[in-house]
Amino acid sequence: MIKKIIAVLLAVILLTSGILIIGGDKIFFPSYEMTESIAFAQSLGSGWNLANTFDSCEKFSTEKAGLEAETMWGNPETTKELLAFVKECGFDSVRIPVTWAQHLGDAPDYTIDKVWLDRVNQVVDWALELDMKVIINTHHDDAFWLITNEEHKASSEEILRKIWAQLCERFASYDENLAFETMNEPRVANAEDEWQGNRETRAVVNYLNLAALDTIRKSGGNNAERYVLIPTYAASGLNANIDALELPDDDRVIVSVHYYFGTAHQSEFADNAKKWNIFKKLSLYMTFRRIHRRYIAKGYGAVKSEFGWTDRENLENLAANAEFYVDLAEKLGMSCMVWDNGSSFELIDRNTLTEKYPAYIDAIT
Repeated sequence: MIKKIIAVLLAVILLTSGILIIGGDKIFFPSYEMTESIAFAQSLGSGWNLANTFDSCEKFSTEKAGLEAETMWGNPETTKELLAFVKECGFDSVRIPVTWAQHLGDAPDYTIDKVWLDRVNQVVDWALELDMKVIINTHHDDAFWLITNEEHKASSEEILRKIWAQLCERFASYDENLAFETMNEPRVANAEDEWQGNRETRAVVNYLNLAALDTIRKSGGNNAERYVLIPTYAASGLNANIDALELPDDDRVIVSVHYYFGTAHQSEFADNAKKWNIFKKLSLYMTFRRIHRRYIAKGYGAVKSEFGWTDRENLENLAANAEFYVDLAEKLGMSCMVWDNGSSFELIDRNTLTEKYPAYIDAIT
């Protein structure tokens, strides 16, 4: 206990003086083995999410959707010029969230609509041609068939395996610059503990991660060696969910965690009226250090595959806080991918191909 108290006091002193972010003290930024998983995770660099695009959907609806889904939530059609501009802004990788539920055929095959898959494939190709690393996933499917409790475990596994089998067949020849992410924020939607989870639902997420990984590895082609991201329950950065994630015996698995660091009113995703004080910085450090200890110290790469804030009134503080966040993650071995949904979380104007908030982008990249 005394050692813990001393460690916290030292962290406070170092944070106050700025040494924690400037220096590389091994007490606060311990060394680790540079495994293939960690190296690839870090090579994602500054990442950007093509959000509210291929993940757009009519949640909880049984209706099928076509290509119009791409623009359903207000963003224009994705172009290669947009991706080139994203790269020009300093981003190294792009995460392409995709909701498949309203583009699936009936059981037992759950065939993905070819037109939809072709369109996703086209955007993947554009990003790869620009020498960006790419991640594709299953995104808002939790609003449809992906329910992470024991009652729905078997049906969720069946559809998850069918989707990944088809994606693996489509992208089997693609090199390691294309990575897969098994699920986005797997959880039980609308449950009382939807975002916190419990022992049962965390165990089901572990089970489904391994089922998807098994499908990918057995699918042939380059998928046997492809980097695969797996999330915690709800991709949550809560201590219990960080600790509960089962790490498979696979040296090309990377952990995916989302962390929208802000006030107690997380739904607002805004907390930049002031620059973060010493206690908020320490809180962020403790969470990132836990991720480091649980994953990176064991040889697994870790990615903050979503983060960001909606506050656009306090841009100077937003930039300063974002820089602290990204710099701290980097010093603890993680890369970060900002959420840009084209509206409340917007960084880039997709219609004019301009930087909407240059200081914020610079702080991240």
